[in-house]
Amino acid sequence: MLIIVLLKGVPARTTQAVQIGGVLNREAMDLVLNPHDAKAVEAADYLKRRAGGKVVALSMGPDAKLIPLMRPLYDAEVSGVDEVYILSDRKMAGSDTLATSYAVSLGVKKLVERHTAPIDELSAEIKRAGYSDTVKAKAAALYGANLLPNRVYSDLPSFRDSIVHRFVEGRLTTEAALAELAAEKGKASEFVVLSGVKTTDGETGSVGPQVAEGTSELLGRVVPHATYVDDFEFDPQTGTISSERRIGYLSQKLEMKLPALLTVSAEYRPREAPASRLLEVRGSNYRGKVLQATKWTADDLGADPKRLGLAGSPTIVGAGVDVGKPPVQKRVGETLVFLAAAPQFEVGSKKYGPFSRGDLASGLPEDALAKLKGEGAVGTFTVEMMAGELFG
Repeated sequence: MLIIVLLKGVPARTTQAVQIGGVLNREAMDLVLNPHDAKAVEAADYLKRRAGGKVVALSMGPDAKLIPLMRPLYDAEVSGVDEVYILSDRKMAGSDTLATSYAVSLGVKKLVERHTAPIDELSAEIKRAGYSDTVKAKAAALYGANLLPNRVYSDLPSFRDSIVHRFVEGRLTTEAALAELAAEKGKASEFVVLSGVKTTDGETGSVGPQVAEGTSELLGRVVPHATYVDDFEFDPQTGTISSERRIGYLSQKLEMKLPALLTVSAEYRPREAPASRLLEVRGSNYRGKVLQATKWTADDLGADPKRLGLAGSPTIVGAGVDVGKPPVQKRVGETLVFLAAAPQFEVGSKKYGPFSRGDLASGLPEDALAKLKGEGAVGTFTVEMMAGELFG
């Protein structure tokens, strides 16, 4: 089973905000993993121990900032994540929840296709080559790329009863092998998407449900969702998730067939997975962990540029505020900013700086401002500077 965890990098403490649609410049700030997403990682770990499969982290934002945040997750909880995929492209900059969910839905679709296509390739090779070593070689290559579960092929000495081994050894007919592979493809397409209930930099709680709707649209099948889930159980035999959620004074129990999406609340506590299904779980697991994060651009996703970034964002957001600092707002043609980096300097007995390009200069003493203007170090905020901060 494919277990996809949606993660987000949020400002660690302060943010650099631009008064143009309330867009945050994430490349210029320190990011941490959204605290609410930790519960989604715990839920993913429970699902893997319950049913087996692969835990894939999917995030969107500047890859240079997100990759360091993802590394500790390989060892998180019991077994951590197995792979990391990051959606990173200038075309996605400035996305609101609608544009974000569109890009993430494309990422989910691509992940599903990435894990079902190898089974089609292997089936085609069996049809073409029959009882041949090329079938085993093909399976070994796909397994080495972490794209086939142990039940299809495995190089573990303790797991010698895979579909490919039984076929190559003559214990399965071609028809039987193809039928079992078709069943495995069905299992690979029955995925679960998990996320935190909300993010600390947006607090909308809407991206999870929107991803469920977007994925339903892209795959042409209904992906049901449940929000604010504080407890759930998964039945691998029926592919059913039984969840509980509490919204205010309302308590609900929801039952969903896979594929499905859950947003996991802070009250969630993972259940213990029974040891009785350990062999089945191992058969559903993949080779291991891929420690190199994979970056996907808008072109990799086949995204419609009109549905990405500012162009695809109908939401109008107010001014961003720096937590622990005065509001940082920049108005084109009005706000005074540093045009280049400036070292620390002293006026009277007070020290100022150092400053980076784009930092506000309006709070400096008049004599200091006059000196800096004369040196060409300070000027008004321009459209070009705004575009540079937003899109690089």
